[in-house]
Amino acid sequence: MTLALLLLTLQDPLAVRAESLLARHELAAARSLAEDLARRHPEDPALHILLGRVWLEWPTFGRYNALGEFRRAASLAPRDPEPLYWVARAGLRLGDDEGEVIVREAALRMLALDPGYRDAWELFTSVYHDADIWERADAALAAHPDAPDVPLRRAGIALALDQPERADSFARLALAGRGPYIPGLLLEAEAAFDAGRDSAGYAWYDSVLVHADLDTTGAIWDQVWMIASPEETARHDTTAPADQPRFYQWFWDKRDPDLVTPVNERIAEHFRRLAFVRRTFHILHPYSFYHRSPTWRAIVDSHGQERLSRALAADPLQLNRALETNPLIVPAASADRALLAGLGPPRQTVGDTVGSETIYLKSRLDARGILWIRHGRPDVWAGGIIDPSRPVQVASPLDAAGWEYDTPDGILSVGLFNLPGGGMVLFPVSSRQFQNARVLLATDNTSIPAPLEARGWTAFFKDHDPGLTDVYYRAAPDTAAVALLDSSDERVARARGPGLIELIVPPGRYQQGFDVDSSGVLGRSRGEVTVPAYSRVQLGLSSLLLTAQDSVTERRPMLAAMPADLVYPPGRTLAAYAEIYGLARDRDGIARYTAQYTFAPERGPIARILGRSQPVIFEFNRSQPADAVTPERLVIEPGRLPPGRYRVTLAVTDILRNVKSETVAISVTVE
Repeated sequence: MTLALLLLTLQDPLAVRAESLLARHELAAARSLAEDLARRHPEDPALHILLGRVWLEWPTFGRYNALGEFRRAASLAPRDPEPLYWVARAGLRLGDDEGEVIVREAALRMLALDPGYRDAWELFTSVYHDADIWERADAALAAHPDAPDVPLRRAGIALALDQPERADSFARLALAGRGPYIPGLLLEAEAAFDAGRDSAGYAWYDSVLVHADLDTTGAIWDQVWMIASPEETARHDTTAPADQPRFYQWFWDKRDPDLVTPVNERIAEHFRRLAFVRRTFHILHPYSFYHRSPTWRAIVDSHGQERLSRALAADPLQLNRALETNPLIVPAASADRALLAGLGPPRQTVGDTVGSETIYLKSRLDARGILWIRHGRPDVWAGGIIDPSRPVQVASPLDAAGWEYDTPDGILSVGLFNLPGGGMVLFPVSSRQFQNARVLLATDNTSIPAPLEARGWTAFFKDHDPGLTDVYYRAAPDTAAVALLDSSDERVARARGPGLIELIVPPGRYQQGFDVDSSGVLGRSRGEVTVPAYSRVQLGLSSLLLTAQDSVTERRPMLAAMPADLVYPPGRTLAAYAEIYGLARDRDGIARYTAQYTFAPERGPIARILGRSQPVIFEFNRSQPADAVTPERLVIEPGRLPPGRYRVTLAVTDILRNVKSETVAISVTVE
C-alpha cells in the first residue's frame, strides 16, 4: 500500500524535487522540502518515509530522527511492510545491541505481513537468535503456507531448533514440483545428518554435488568456507560454474578420513559440527561495532590487553615467570592482531572500510565455534587460563580460556578472551600463539579416531604401457585402501579391498593415503610417496619381492605370496624376485650383469661393537638374452640366513656399461 502511495506522492513536483536533491546528497535542501511536505500531509506515510530517508543520510543524530519518521509511517500503515523495512534500515545504521533489537522486531513484523518482501528474511537472519526468536519467526511464516520459500525457511528454522525430522518434512515441500534445487537438497542432507541418518545424508549430499553447477546462490560454499584453506578459497573464487562439481569432489577427497569405506565420513562429521556450533557458539553481538569497525576493534583490543595485563599483575611472580619466555604482544600490535591471525581481509586504510567485518560476523560464530568446526573439541580446554602451556589464571572460565590441539602440525595452543561487544575472540598472547592461530585457521582435521597401526609394504614395477608405473600395496590387517593425490590435490587413483591392491599411475610425487581396518578399528597413514619412472634404455630396478617359497615364479604369484608383515617362518626356503629394466646388450644380444643381494642385520650398538652385525651377501654374475624386462631370481636354502631382522637390498651392475642401480631397502624378519 505505502509503496503505491509513495509512487502517487512522488508525482507531486515538490516530492520529485526532494527525491532529486536526496539523490544528489544535497541534504539540507531535501530536508527542508520533505519537512514542508510532511507538515502539509501529516497522515501520508509515504512522505514520512521520504523525510526519514533524508534523515537517515544526515550525520550523527539523523539516525534517531529517521527512526522516528519511519515508526510514524508504520503506525499510519500498519498492514504495509514498507515502513518496517525502513525501520530496519535505521536499525542497521544505529548498530550495536540497540540497532539489533530494532532490526529484529521490524523483520519479524515484516515476515508476519509478507515473508517475501524485499530482504526481510536476510535482515532477520542477520540478528542474534535463540529458541524463542526462531519460534517467533516460525509462527510468523506459518501464516503464509503457500508463499514461495516459506517451507524452505521453516526447514532452516527447524534445524536451528534441533528438529531434523520436521526440517525434513519442510524440505520435501520445498523440493516438491521443482527440478534440482540446491538449497532444498542441502536442507535434506543437513536434516538427515543431524538425525543420524547418514546413508540418507550422503545420498542427498551426492545430489547436491552432482548439481553444484546449478548453485547460483553459493549455498554449498556457504556451508564449507569456514574449513577451507586460503588456497582452497582462492581456487573456489576462480572456478567456473561448470567446474563446481569437480571442485567440491576435490575439496572433500583430500579430507576423507577412512579410505576403506565407500563414503567420506568427513562430510557427515562436518555437518554435525556445523549443527553443534550454530547452537552452542553462535555470535552473541552481530551488530556490535567491534565486528564492523577496525578502529573500534583497535580500541577494544587495547582495553582487553590492559585487562589481561592487570590480571597477570595481580601475582607479580606469575607475571614475571610468564613474561620471561612468553611475552604478551605489545598493545601497539593489538589493532591488527585479529586480521593478521587470519580473521579478516587485509587492512587497506587506517579508517573504517567496507569489507572490514570480522570472520566472526561472516560465520555467525565466535572463536570457539570457528576452531571447533575446523578441528573439533580441543584436546585441552583450560578455563580462565590464556595459555595452557603456562597455567597462569587470568580470569574466570567465562572470560578467558586456552585451547590446545594435537595436530599433524604439532601441539598448537591459542588464547581466547571475552571482549566487550566482540564476545569470545581469538586473543594470542605470544608470537608462538600468534603463529598457532594462523595454522589453526588455515587447516582442519578429523576427530574420527584411528588407533590401529598400519603395517605393510609398497612395491613398484614398470607397466607394459610406456610412461606408467604399477604400484602394489599389501597391508596387515588385510583390509586396506589407498588413494594417491597429485601436486594439485587431484585424486589420481584409488583402490580398496582385502589382499593385494594395485594402482597404475604416471611416475611422480604424490600425497598418499593408506588406511587399514580391522573389525571396524581404523588405522590411518598420510604422507608423501614418489613413484619412480622406468626407462627402456637406462638401467632401472623394480622393488624386491621376498617370499617363503621353494621356487621363484612370476611377478603376480610372488606379489600375492609376499607376507604383509614381512615376517618369515623358521626353516623355510626363501625366494627373491625383481625386474631389471634397460640392460645393455652386446652384438650377440646378450645382457651381462652382476646381482648382489645384501641382508644387513638390524641390531643394536652392542651387537655391532662385538662384530655380530656383518651382512650376509649373495652375489652372482648373470648372462642371458637381453629383453625389455629381465627377471632376476634367487632361491635361498634353509640355514643360509640366520634368524634375525634384516635390511635387504638388491644391487645390479650392468657390466657392459659399468652402471649400477639399487632397490629401495625392505626390512624383513626371519624367525
